[in-house]
Amino acid sequence: MGRLSEGRPQALDSWRVTTDDADVAARVASFLGGEPQPNEGGGGGLAYEVLTSRESVRILLDGHAAVAARMVLRGSKGIIHGCDGVEFLSPEERQGQPCGCPPLLEDGKLAARDGRGPMPSVDITFQIAAAPELGLFHFMTASWQMAAQLSDLTDALERVNGPAVCDLTTELVVYTTKAGRGVCYRKPVVTVLGSPGTVAPEPPLVPGPRSAPAPSAPRRKATSAPESTTPSTPESRHSVSVDAVLLRRAAQVLGTGDHQETVVAALSEVVAGRQQTTELTRLRVQVGRIAAIAEQALHGGDSSLT
Repeated sequence: MGRLSEGRPQALDSWRVTTDDADVAARVASFLGGEPQPNEGGGGGLAYEVLTSRESVRILLDGHAAVAARMVLRGSKGIIHGCDGVEFLSPEERQGQPCGCPPLLEDGKLAARDGRGPMPSVDITFQIAAAPELGLFHFMTASWQMAAQLSDLTDALERVNGPAVCDLTTELVVYTTKAGRGVCYRKPVVTVLGSPGTVAPEPPLVPGPRSAPAPSAPRRKATSAPESTTPSTPESRHSVSVDAVLLRRAAQVLGTGDHQETVVAALSEVVAGRQQTTELTRLRVQVGRIAAIAEQALHGGDSSLT
């Protein structure tokens, strides 16, 4: 979901795949879009990376055993606390003893933020559904959002009772805090669709934003309020008209190809229905803040943009 660009962390709009096999890189690009290139963005020293065109990839999970998760606290010499949320898994001398972690996820998150508790360590092993012959891939994350959905995910995999077709998605989240601050980030989501043979191996490729870094644009003061926009029709339809100029400006500040398709798709679903007018008014301001948040992150490392 990210890479290093000129030594700085860069969040991506679509999936990035790393591999040590040039043939695998070429096949991944043929299925998921993008071009194989030398891996200069980090990732275990693997030689190649593909910045794909996909926000969602259809994958195969071999049951609930394909999802490995634990809580980990690292020190200067490695892992000092590893547990399953109830009992220690490491260090070896404490294995099986109560770990003392808070039972509520939010309390655990606060403890980790203060450096007092472990963070999630999730490893999902999968095959690409359209090309299972390419072998096993791993998605590894410390996302608390992913940790929160693990119970539902494993339950859904057990209901399939065998290999399961799933969508692995990097989902855009845009909202305003109670303090009035705009926040924009992406979270990983796994959706279980069913057993092989009942689900297509790969949905059609929908043109969307490219993950490849765009040339650096001059930093400028972002406009906090976009021009007025209105729904495309007064009926309850799943589409809105959005200020494309502002979205292109936000994409330039973020250093990505084009955020327009991503933001329009996300906001269209939110504003659809009876609350369309009220939601659209609120989201006009949110879209305008994307550029401001991104610019703050570039200047000062704003932790709200991930």
